[in-house]
Amino acid sequence: MNTYLNDLLGYNKKNTRHLFRWKVVEAYRAERVQASELEETLGISKTELRRLNRNYFRYRLLRLLYPKHRRKAMKRDADYVKMLEKKLAEMEKENQFLRLQTEAYQTVIQIAEEHGAARAV
Repeated sequence: MNTYLNDLLGYNKKNTRHLFRWKVVEAYRAERVQASELEETLGISKTELRRLNRNYFRYRLLRLLYPKHRRKAMKRDADYVKMLEKKLAEMEKENQFLRLQTEAYQTVIQIAEEHGAARAV
């Protein structure tokens, strides 16, 4: 018999069922124990093992892979990018207004110069 199975049997007797399930999944994920051995020795079917594995990932590993503070930071980064895009759009509008204003001043100067040149003659 596999030594890890002996450890799991001993763990089952002295700890809660919840912790025992995590230990079973950890041994299975580390490939220390085969699914068939778990089914024979501990009576855990392959379907139950898949369910435990899914829950283990969801409630144990997911917190380590994607901590909440990182999710918030990512959201803040997205908000910051949106704010910068908004500022850029406002600056483009302002820039367009300034170009039109410059063009209008140049036209006024040109007309004044033509009008002044016409008076001089």
